[in-house]
Amino acid sequence: MFYILSQSDKKYLNDTLEKINKKLQDLQGKNEQKDLNKAKHLNECKNSFEACLNGSDNDKYDFFIYEIYTFVWGEKQAILLPEDELKQTNSKIDKTQTNIPTLKELAQSVIKEEVENHINNSIKMQERLQEFDENRIPRKITIRQAKLALLEAELLDDIEAMIEKADKATKISWEYATDFERNNPLILKFQSELSLSNEIVDELFKKAKGL
Repeated sequence: MFYILSQSDKKYLNDTLEKINKKLQDLQGKNEQKDLNKAKHLNECKNSFEACLNGSDNDKYDFFIYEIYTFVWGEKQAILLPEDELKQTNSKIDKTQTNIPTLKELAQSVIKEEVENHINNSIKMQERLQEFDENRIPRKITIRQAKLALLEAELLDDIEAMIEKADKATKISWEYATDFERNNPLILKFQSELSLSNEIVDELFKKAKGL
């Protein structure tokens, strides 16, 4: 999971998936190279959006893939870009070439500047920077998320057994916590006593963020 999705984000993804599927249906039976290339890119959009919806998106492009598609194909503006600039951008790519690069490959080469500006200035990216550090580790998780992740990792019983034997201050810190930062002293204490590596705890935080 690269971005945390709101209900409106999920609605956008589902609504756009319907449009993508309709476009793919319209392209069935068309064998000109341009049509084949368009279908290739639409299928890439479909796969990226489905990954977003099931929480398996793993880069900054998946959520914005249909907007990258618009940069390439210049169809109905899914991005806030003046029409002349949009035409200039999509004219950079030969859409009749065989073995056309994927949208993500184009986003990292031919139209990199346009895509980077669009994504980096988006609200979604700003939200991510607030939620995750540079290593993609969540800056903070709720106590509910923490307990669910520990339960799934079969560590919750061990933690609760430790809490039972802990001093009163530790018990209060656990019982009344609303959220935990990665370097919270209590988290570091659990990590040390259970001999968990940084990598394991980082993965627990990532898992928890999606729960």
